[in-house]
Amino acid sequence: MNHRFCLASLFIHGLALSHLSAETKAVPRTALVIGNAKYEASVGPLRNPVSDAKAVAKTLRGLGFSVIEEHNLTRDELLVAVAKFRAKLSNTEVALFYYAGHGISVAGSNYLIPVKSGYKPEGADEPTLRLLAETRLFNAEQVVAEMSAAGARCNLVILDACRSTPVARNPRSRDLATPGGLAEMKPPAGSLIAFATDAGHTAQDGEDANGLYTGELLKHLRTPGLTIEQVFKRTRAGVMERSDGGQIPAEYSRLVGEDIYLAGPAPVIAAATPPGNTTAAGASGGAMKALPVKAPTSSEIAKLAATGKAAECIEALNLTSSTRGAGDYAVTPLDGLLERAKEDIKDLTSPSPKVEEAMKVCDLVLEAVNKLLPEQHAKRPSLTAKAQNRRGDCLLILGRPEDALQAYNLAIPLAADDSYPVFNRGRAHLALGHTAEAKADFTTASDPKFNQPKARKLALDALAELP
Repeated sequence: MNHRFCLASLFIHGLALSHLSAETKAVPRTALVIGNAKYEASVGPLRNPVSDAKAVAKTLRGLGFSVIEEHNLTRDELLVAVAKFRAKLSNTEVALFYYAGHGISVAGSNYLIPVKSGYKPEGADEPTLRLLAETRLFNAEQVVAEMSAAGARCNLVILDACRSTPVARNPRSRDLATPGGLAEMKPPAGSLIAFATDAGHTAQDGEDANGLYTGELLKHLRTPGLTIEQVFKRTRAGVMERSDGGQIPAEYSRLVGEDIYLAGPAPVIAAATPPGNTTAAGASGGAMKALPVKAPTSSEIAKLAATGKAAECIEALNLTSSTRGAGDYAVTPLDGLLERAKEDIKDLTSPSPKVEEAMKVCDLVLEAVNKLLPEQHAKRPSLTAKAQNRRGDCLLILGRPEDALQAYNLAIPLAADDSYPVFNRGRAHLALGHTAEAKADFTTASDPKFNQPKARKLALDALAELP
């Protein structure tokens, strides 16, 4: 049985980051984001790392980072990318490195596994094993050293290596009777190290588009008003809930200084001064009292969905969830947002900002479904499938058929009665030159068992055009 070992660590080193006022010039934020998935058979290919990396890169751009994004790097390419990253860090306030892919612990050190590494530990003694790791893999501690030497004021290294690989099972490096996992990495002063699960334990990779830990982390990194400690507390709670307590993230902190708000402080809603009230804060010169934000009505949420204001709609749903919890109220607005996205792209055949916006809506809906609908809610699978199917359509238009294929693969198992994701996957296969796979999908989608005449006709037409 393959051991699963997991590392998702965040190093925060140096000065804390304060929220900047409009009059203050924004300080540089630079990130290198890497997702490795196309591993050789001896290591094991992965499903989530590239989508993890893309989601993290998108989130960081939204937080003001200049992002270098790379996928499926060899060791040499990884070294070049890190060197390129380091060269951009002079006078940078925040430097962030994110890696998703395979990783292992060898002789007490943690290593990232590049693609095509040639790392074969079978039969190696301890000195040879360490030499193989140092020459074929990439020592995670090197990232910290490179970034620290470059002079950035705040260094963050996030490693999500929650993946299973046979090369972690070498009996000379790990007793097969133990659960595996990573060696503890103690932070220096002014730093925090967060693990996707506690040291020496294993963790789940996740069943959605993102790994379990990264999926939860993404939700909270972009939430205004959360300190970095609160981000990890909420991430831990989410991971524990989704894993039924089987995975418990852990942090080791030596943070100093002011609180860090990567997404900025929460907005403050000030109370209006009652007419004629001379003792109110505005008249007396004291601070105005903050009032809780009132949850919007169902009709207000429906209007936001109907007009395609996805971010505002989901923000309104989140406000509602703070008082009502997860529930049915979110289904109709989220479905409406996806229908609006469908209409927005139905006649488009080439990349455009409208397509990018529609894909952003799909991403927002996917996050909202996970947060706002209970795990066993009857509509959760169909809404997820619909969002992934629509996301795949956007990716096809954007000329990214491999990513579209992944989206359709996620949609199909969740929508057994829907032939459109199957037909659309055939389109993605065709765009990639996979004629046999495309023919199989078109044939399946044309089956009369699907009560979707339009989809059946589209599939039959596609079959007729195949060579």
